[in-house]
Amino acid sequence: MAGDLGFIGVSTQHSLIQKLFPLWVDVLSLGEAKLRGFDHPPGVSFVTMKSQVEHLRQDFSLAGALVTTHKVVIWEGAKDLFSESDSHAKRLHEVSCISRNSEGELVAHAKDPLTARWAINQIVSKEHWQSFPEAEVLILGAGGAGLALAWVLLDSNEKPARIHLTEVEAGRGSQVKSHLKEFSQEFWTLHEINSSEEADLILTKLPPQSLVVNASGLGKDRPGSPLSSNANFPSECHIWEFNYRGSLEFMYQALRQQRKQRLRIHDGWEYFLAGWAYIIAEVYHFELTEPLFAKLRQAALPLRPIH
Repeated sequence: MAGDLGFIGVSTQHSLIQKLFPLWVDVLSLGEAKLRGFDHPPGVSFVTMKSQVEHLRQDFSLAGALVTTHKVVIWEGAKDLFSESDSHAKRLHEVSCISRNSEGELVAHAKDPLTARWAINQIVSKEHWQSFPEAEVLILGAGGAGLALAWVLLDSNEKPARIHLTEVEAGRGSQVKSHLKEFSQEFWTLHEINSSEEADLILTKLPPQSLVVNASGLGKDRPGSPLSSNANFPSECHIWEFNYRGSLEFMYQALRQQRKQRLRIHDGWEYFLAGWAYIIAEVYHFELTEPLFAKLRQAALPLRPIH
């Protein structure tokens, strides 16, 4: 028996993965595996999340778990319950995936960098930065996913001329600088901003062929965009909306300017699929090959939201 997959989040029953997981169980031959949600509100305590991980450790009918909103809280509250932690979990101080080793002990993983590396290669090739050496990247939101993308772009021989990260949450600046300290600030800048108009100003200075990413979370569970309604996208840019569902204001801003500015626009559907696929592969101990991912993508296609 493969065991069930835990899903630790805020409102797990409303996620599209509830419909998708049974389809993937069939593709992957995972038998009777089910998805089991564990809901905790934002701001949950370290004590509560340690209890949640302890439950997972003792319940061997659970093969592992995917973590969404509470990645940092699980690391801070329960890191002593893991027998192993991968290098990204140690560096980012977060847990997005919990698996079991051959002895049944819990292992902590941070999969955002792996997912970000896969996804960015679907949007711009590594050769893009060689072909357009002046092109830059603007990542709107320096939380876990945005920070993982910045790290992946910086940890490459071929990188953009500069990466700009914006953050509106007070106090996150020191955390961002700590995570990116191994990279020269010749290549990246953190902008601690107070308004969408300040983000607009950074946007207007980007060269053509740059990449603009909405990693703020706005437009998914909370309506809105990190840019103001007056934002103007530079010409010939790649626009990446991390979200695949929700009100998607950022993506619709770009779509309204797509023809005039010759924009290439990407939503978060592939990112969503890859995020789940990599974690399921880790929990159930199989290799996620390109042909296998193609089968998972095909199985998911009927569920893809239409914008």
